[in-house]
Amino acid sequence: MAFEEGGGEEEEYGITLPCMQKSISRARPRKSYHVSRDLCQQLIWKAVCKNEWEKAAGLFTSYLQILMDRGKHGQTVTPEIIWRIGSEILLNHPKSTNADINIFHEAMKNIGHKNYLRISLEQVYHCLCNGQVDEAHRVLSLAQSWRSGLHSSEQKRLQKLIDAYRAVLNYRSWVDKGSAMSQNDPDHSAQSASSHAMDSYYRQATTSFQEILNFPGVWDPFILNYVDLLESSGKNQEAEKVLTEYANDPKNPANPNALVYLYEFMERHAASEEKLIEVLRVLNAKTPSHKLMLKFSKLLGNSDSENNQKFSLHVLFDLLDFSGWKKDVKAWSYFAKKLRKAFRGDRSAWILEEWQPRRSWWPSYHFTTYQAENDWRDCEKLAVKKASVAGMLQGPTCSYFTWIYKCGRKERTTALNRTKAFIRKNNCEILPLPSGADDVMEAAMG
Repeated sequence: MAFEEGGGEEEEYGITLPCMQKSISRARPRKSYHVSRDLCQQLIWKAVCKNEWEKAAGLFTSYLQILMDRGKHGQTVTPEIIWRIGSEILLNHPKSTNADINIFHEAMKNIGHKNYLRISLEQVYHCLCNGQVDEAHRVLSLAQSWRSGLHSSEQKRLQKLIDAYRAVLNYRSWVDKGSAMSQNDPDHSAQSASSHAMDSYYRQATTSFQEILNFPGVWDPFILNYVDLLESSGKNQEAEKVLTEYANDPKNPANPNALVYLYEFMERHAASEEKLIEVLRVLNAKTPSHKLMLKFSKLLGNSDSENNQKFSLHVLFDLLDFSGWKKDVKAWSYFAKKLRKAFRGDRSAWILEEWQPRRSWWPSYHFTTYQAENDWRDCEKLAVKKASVAGMLQGPTCSYFTWIYKCGRKERTTALNRTKAFIRKNNCEILPLPSGADDVMEAAMG
């Protein structure tokens, strides 16, 4: 590894590195080893950031040579850096193979034993993504039996992940055996062997899944495999119990996905609307912007309870507070429909109660002339629905409705005229503020 006088350009594969500028401070100068190592590392990251993977590979070879020249100390002080950089380069290098990546992972385990489990997990994930199931089994078997020094909390956490991936492999083997049996092999002995193997994989997978669920954490992909395993075996009640406990266990981190999985399961099995509403009510409290909130509002609107119907409108207002829904046609269409129904059903006080705290910021957030122009250009249906909402909330003279009415007079004359006639008589600008609004809202959210 050479350095040119005056700071030359590095060659294509990092054979020559630029020299450091001379320091003018009186601090103790750094050793040449540290200078070379840090410069090489900087150039590697520069190449990685530019997706110059072949150049990064050449620089990485130089980096390893620097560490080897340092002896045993140089090879052991930075094992995680070597692993991280090398993995990133190999996973993206156009000429690398799966065999290259596996060989590198095995070498890294010998260099940095403290990272053995983490490297194994990365290797397993790569194997599964590339269909190397047998190799994944081998790596997991070794990782499960691996021990080093005291069993730290970090090792326990990683061992749980190892067990979880082993459960996934057993689940996958169970699925594959089931697919093979469904082909109706006439050989009775083969069928019997496959059935016995399926039972074995099923027991191993369920035992492992049950064990990891006792350990607090976010286990989403593993939960889905476990539930599919139980559902496919006809154990629906047990599957629902697993999802319910996963969603409601206070030891687990906050995880809206757990509620989503429970809702989707209950919907698949035709649960009552009351049960679906209860699950979505909890999800609403945690994630009011979730896409299922539109469904939640519709379920509440179908309820006979007046409090639920009122809360249905509240859910929609909350949903449209979030920018991700600003251009959603379904949300605005349903919102316009709900507002019309509330006005016609003498429930305008519900609308006004939700509109009051938003009166100061929704117009500039949703209903400017600039937004009307963009909405009309991008999606006329969205613009018309939003114009209807804007008119019912702000009156027929608001800028958004006025602009859309002007643009759509020729193409949507009848629809816009009917909308204008309706909002002249039904809008929040002509409504008095209801008394006791806060108490009613608290009762609705009950």
